[in-house]
Amino acid sequence: MKKLKQLMLIGICLLVYTGCSTPEKSSQKIESKKEESVSKSVIPTIFIHGYSGNHRTMNTMMKQLEKDDLMTQEMVMEVSESGELHVETDLKGSFNNNNPGVRLVYSNSKSDQWHQADWLKIALTYLKTNYQVEAVNVVGYSMGGTSSLLNMETYSQEESQPVIKKLVAIGSPFNEFIDNNNQTEATILEQGPQVVSEQLANYTDLVTGLPKESSFLLIGGNVSEEEQGDGTVPLNSSLGIYHLLKNQGHEVSRYVVSGNQASHGRLKNNSEVIEQVGKFLWK
Repeated sequence: MKKLKQLMLIGICLLVYTGCSTPEKSSQKIESKKEESVSKSVIPTIFIHGYSGNHRTMNTMMKQLEKDDLMTQEMVMEVSESGELHVETDLKGSFNNNNPGVRLVYSNSKSDQWHQADWLKIALTYLKTNYQVEAVNVVGYSMGGTSSLLNMETYSQEESQPVIKKLVAIGSPFNEFIDNNNQTEATILEQGPQVVSEQLANYTDLVTGLPKESSFLLIGGNVSEEEQGDGTVPLNSSLGIYHLLKNQGHEVSRYVVSGNQASHGRLKNNSEVIEQVGKFLWK
């Protein structure tokens, strides 16, 4: 009997030990998620609003990227309708090694993409002349993306212009506003839009002028499967130049946001979009 009691006591101790040790073992399997490293440089990133935009348009995105320690806002530039440039900054002749952010505003934000492409040229000339900037990134929302591409195609070979290394186009109507819900996202990427607007045809003619080293991120919205777009810009437009850029040998990626936060006006403030912009530019 005494021996039986000893065996029972040993068994109970083993059960207690096993029960206590299990959480410890399982906790050892939990690994902390490693944060992606951030690449910091002096290359400025220019944030451009869309049609009828203003100083506040890109505010949410820029503040969040700064809060995430991905960039630092360093300059505000405004170009008037007549081409006069006004600059606000505390910098003295050079950018810091902190992924500097530049907010670019057009006084007449309801002008066409040709004028905006010219105004971007004025801003880029200033950066190269006064800050010795040889390369920039651009984040363009809506028309800010289409006019930036037009600028690259038209002026990138000029000595006065720094190279646009990376272009992010968010909800940009490269194929204007042609609805074609019969075309899937896959066929848009593989073949390009089935119906081509005059604007997209113009890009097609000029695309050989793009810098070979430039890479692109096209971001579109998809509020519903039936609509195939962000409620304003169809997917065949926001992704309309994907096939064209691929054929020219450029590195190009795309990201499509879904749901009610994917509407055109909300895209620039969408947390998914902001995350993708940060990854593409600096991670």
